[in-house]
Amino acid sequence: MPSLTDDQLAEMEQAAVELARGAGRILLGYFTGPLRVDFKSENNRNPVTDADHAADTYLRDELARRFPAHGVLTEEATDAPDTDTPVMWVIDPLDGTSNFLNGLPVFGVLIAALEGGVPVVAAIFLPSIADPEGVVLHARRGGGAHENGTTLSVRHQAPPRRMAAMPTYFVRMFSFRPHLRRGLGDVRATGCAGFELASAARGVFDYVVFNGAYVWDMAAGILLVQEAGGSVLTYDRRARAWSPFTRFSLAGEESPTQSQLRRWRRPIVAGSSDAVEVITRGIGFRSQRWRRFRQRVGDLLTFAR
Repeated sequence: MPSLTDDQLAEMEQAAVELARGAGRILLGYFTGPLRVDFKSENNRNPVTDADHAADTYLRDELARRFPAHGVLTEEATDAPDTDTPVMWVIDPLDGTSNFLNGLPVFGVLIAALEGGVPVVAAIFLPSIADPEGVVLHARRGGGAHENGTTLSVRHQAPPRRMAAMPTYFVRMFSFRPHLRRGLGDVRATGCAGFELASAARGVFDYVVFNGAYVWDMAAGILLVQEAGGSVLTYDRRARAWSPFTRFSLAGEESPTQSQLRRWRRPIVAGSSDAVEVITRGIGFRSQRWRRFRQRVGDLLTFAR
């Protein structure tokens, strides 16, 4: 049973909004200046900048001060203790780092609170052409989703042609049933999961698709879409079936630890209920056996040299 009261959730939501704005100001301060860049993976993949670190430090320090009994999981702080507190804050201090690094103003700050693995509070900061200080979208369990005092709602009535967001590798990862090939709509790949989920909650995208995204990419946006009246489905590879998203859990844990949350990666489709139903009925998953075999052969040849 949920233990957080609505008053507690409201307090946490207000804090999340304030922290998202604070971290957003930090990012905007770095956006036009020189950046120091490191890479978390080989071949210059997964960049991380001093802007990431500055926003991450600010958020962790503020959450520790305001909610000392809560756990904090961030994308950048991989050395944090493996706690299993009932309430866990999940943070991406800079979602869309590659966009940010290259001067594309499609990035965000993602903040969510999980209770027993269930998203209950969310705030997403995004740059805005209408407001030089950016905007914050926010939600709490049962309280609806909002942006600058406006209640958000997914788009339930389909336009003449859908608009959607998918990863660039979508065609390699998914297969399509014949009826869906011309029903995907106008597809975008923005490089920022938070922006895409926020756009679904706003009613801009009819649906968004992710395959193997991390908990810090998904948590805040999932709650926004749900509280905006949308549908979120996740795929169970063992059962080979889509089902409504309920919580971040690997094997039914009531309070997943930080390490368990870090290992969570599932396909997600979110958006209006009708669009999500059409898409999940029409896509399948391509076999990766041949791809993995080629990778192993390539690794062996590299080692042999």
